[in-house]
Amino acid sequence: MKMLRAVIMGIACMGMILCSTEVLTVNAEEEQTIQTENPGEDTRPDYVIYVNTARNCVTVMQEEADGTLTPVKAMVCSCGREGHATPRGTFKTSRYYEWRLMVDHTYGRYAVSFTNKILFHSVPYIEASPDSLEWEEYNKLGENASLGCVRLSVEDSKWIYDHCKAGTTVIVYSDSEEAGPLEKPEAITIPEDSLCRGWDPTDYDIENPWFAEDSDTISVFDDVDGFNHIAYANRYADLKAAFGYDKEALYEHYLTYGIGEGRIATR
Repeated sequence: MKMLRAVIMGIACMGMILCSTEVLTVNAEEEQTIQTENPGEDTRPDYVIYVNTARNCVTVMQEEADGTLTPVKAMVCSCGREGHATPRGTFKTSRYYEWRLMVDHTYGRYAVSFTNKILFHSVPYIEASPDSLEWEEYNKLGENASLGCVRLSVEDSKWIYDHCKAGTTVIVYSDSEEAGPLEKPEAITIPEDSLCRGWDPTDYDIENPWFAEDSDTISVFDDVDGFNHIAYANRYADLKAAFGYDKEALYEHYLTYGIGEGRIATR
């Protein structure tokens, strides 16, 4: 926390840091930018994304009108492994890709660049298909494992892709003692013998087998008991903004609208 406080205090005087030439570059193909909004016209909230490379944790802070920062979300990640360190410094997000071909011929999903060479993106996929996840790499979330980029679950990489507009500040630092103000979330581990292992367990694709009938996913049930309203609100930012953690209201939304919209609720 001391380190993060120091980083926050230094944000005003830190300039843009150029990325090290030792980190992995992305493939020059597939240069189409999915998200091209002008940040000056974007009405989404202003965030600052802090990446702690020592603890492999991302903390998203919202910039309030008075200039203060409020922590809103923590994510477990994988930063660069030995010899491929994620560069420290202050950066800005720029290009956004739903799928991004990398130089090792894997694909990153919901990729957001914050230097010329380094991106936030999902754990790698063998193909640009949601059922081709490199599950062994997924099980390394929470430890240094990448070639310099910041790997995240699909849920978290999509959150940045959807919520953080172009020009969002990214601060990469190292603090081995404290992960951040919201602590480090526990990483999900995919069993080696799982028939679902080619899919990210946090991917809300309707075809995702992790959400089959024999899983903890809820279809329709008779009362609010067992409905995980906290997870439902955290999964969908629009619902959290509308209802907060009102269990009855979230449950009513799920029954009335959520099922038809393909939203996912869990026990």
